[in-house]
Amino acid sequence: MGTTSGCKAFLCAIAVALQWTTSGVALAQSFPDRPLKIVVGFAPGGPVDALARIAADVLSESLGKTVVVENRAGAGGIIAAAAVAKAVPDGYTLLVNATSDVINPLINKQAEYNIETSFAPIGLVASAPNVLVVHPSVPVASMPELIAYAREHPGALNYGSAGIGTVSHLAGALVGATAHVQFVHVPYKGTAAAQVDLLSGRLQFMFDSMVSALANARVGKVRALAVTSGRRWPGAPDLPTVAECGFPGFDMVVWFGLLAPAGTPAPIIDRISGVLSKGLQDGEIRKRIVAIGAEPGNMTPSEFGRYLRAENMRWKRIVADGHVHLEE
Repeated sequence: MGTTSGCKAFLCAIAVALQWTTSGVALAQSFPDRPLKIVVGFAPGGPVDALARIAADVLSESLGKTVVVENRAGAGGIIAAAAVAKAVPDGYTLLVNATSDVINPLINKQAEYNIETSFAPIGLVASAPNVLVVHPSVPVASMPELIAYAREHPGALNYGSAGIGTVSHLAGALVGATAHVQFVHVPYKGTAAAQVDLLSGRLQFMFDSMVSALANARVGKVRALAVTSGRRWPGAPDLPTVAECGFPGFDMVVWFGLLAPAGTPAPIIDRISGVLSKGLQDGEIRKRIVAIGAEPGNMTPSEFGRYLRAENMRWKRIVADGHVHLEE
């Protein structure tokens, strides 16, 4: 009797598992049946927006549905991240996030989401360093000279960023705190707006995106001094790293990922992730990503989830050291 009951229970468990597996496969196969939306927390024209549109093209091509990019700029990406965290977890509303979406909840109480619990990770789209550039009116030719100039002229150097909590903000905050020099931070709603004021001379320096920094440096509109990655970047091998310029261990690469609201069914996450990973290996897509100074990503949802947790811990340590805080 006991053996018979045990067998029945075992067979019942197998039947339930098969039912869930079958329904999961069916769910993934039927998805999507309408257009998708990718939300971006920054204004059009910057690297996050550009990569969101690349991701949208990849998904649209493979899934056979329109993928709309919606820019919801403001608060360094908080507005967009919070909106997606609260969206229906059905795979139709996604977020192309940046490093700032990990940092914001650590320094800003208005960020009503948790990077580890509010989202379901899909995959890494790309990563890239920023480049420290100065306006030609600043009489320096290297990062050590910039630091020396800042010491001699406290408060005279304004630097722009894509918003509070972004790497372009925190790179300047960390450099200033480490070197004990005073910079004035001016936040914008995206990289493009800050670039305009940098080129006009209203800003003296900025940690800019790779493609913009190098393009403007080539024509003499800015002077490129260093990259924020821990190693020299293939796209600019002659530029020293910030670490080489007197800041050992400095490594701030901006990464861009694709997230869904927490609770999105795993079969849908896996379907989107598979499409994204395959698309990022396409030669033309890779060229588009490299053209904006980034390297294509390639992570499974679980790998990207572990990456997010590691980044969260890293930034918690930086914030705990007191170098980074909410200024405005």
